[in-house]
Amino acid sequence: MTYTKKPDIAVIVGATGLVGSVIIKTLERFPLPVDSLIALASSRSAGKPVEFRGETTLVEEFDPAAFRTARWVFFSGKDGLSEEFCPVAASEGAWVIDNSASFRMAADIPLVVPEINLHTVGGRPGIIANPNCSTIQLAVALAPLQDEFGLRRVIVSTYQSASGAGGDYHDRLVTDSRAFLIDGKESVTDESLAFNCLPSVGSLTGNGRFSEESKLENELRKILEMADLPVCATAVRVPTMVSHCESVVIETGKPIDPESAREILSGSKGIRVLDDPVNNAFPTPRTATGTDPVWVGRIRPAGIFENDLAFWVVADNLLKGAALNAVQIAQAIHDRESASVT
Repeated sequence: MTYTKKPDIAVIVGATGLVGSVIIKTLERFPLPVDSLIALASSRSAGKPVEFRGETTLVEEFDPAAFRTARWVFFSGKDGLSEEFCPVAASEGAWVIDNSASFRMAADIPLVVPEINLHTVGGRPGIIANPNCSTIQLAVALAPLQDEFGLRRVIVSTYQSASGAGGDYHDRLVTDSRAFLIDGKESVTDESLAFNCLPSVGSLTGNGRFSEESKLENELRKILEMADLPVCATAVRVPTMVSHCESVVIETGKPIDPESAREILSGSKGIRVLDDPVNNAFPTPRTATGTDPVWVGRIRPAGIFENDLAFWVVADNLLKGAALNAVQIAQAIHDRESASVT
């Protein structure tokens, strides 16, 4: 392929996947300068039309030659693809925002949630790791509380939607649910998510943990810059389509109460508090799906540590958990660069 050099070209790798397609839609509504968009995917998706800011572009088969003209490269493909080609894109002088797990725990790669730690991004283009979806929403909710009260430990159980495992898994939930309702439980396996909860998300990593739990624990420590923070995560896949939920208990260094926590969270960027027990108004996956904020509710004393708090966190895992966070990183970098020029 041959590309004409343009100042603000965005390349989307994995453009037809769940996250890649949401990145494109999210870019449309952000003021990030993008003169043109190059959509890359596997050969089976080549030729499919993609709409972006009123124009139609055709998906092209993946080719790293596209990186030569790109200012922004968003990776939302498989880990192996990112591991091999993110360094190639960075060597071409692009800002590379990678949604895979390949670089998240690398010491020299920033793991970024813009509301929390944009300061870890240097001034030169390179690779930036987009955190795991469940980590992002938890970090957004914890950071303001950490700043005000300090953190001593975090216990979290996740309720993760089918879309977090990819488009095929998302579609299988629909197929299996239909089969279950029509033909009965014998029509699906015990490993099916249909009308089921699966407490083994990812691969077994040791100490009884699965990879989704290890990712959340380790990434949270890196983002909050608390290497020794005790974190215990239990990850569960549940039969919802989009948006992850988390039940959280924290111990804080200073006394904390629900009223102060609500006030701080309500005034924090990227957070929406919905916490009305009298009217049974709390965030659910339906509340969060298609919205940008991290939603917080069920704020109450946990009653197990001297200083503690329990609460409920919900966010759209395709938006703030992936695509939105990636685009926000790019927008924040652009804004910072523009400010330095003026």
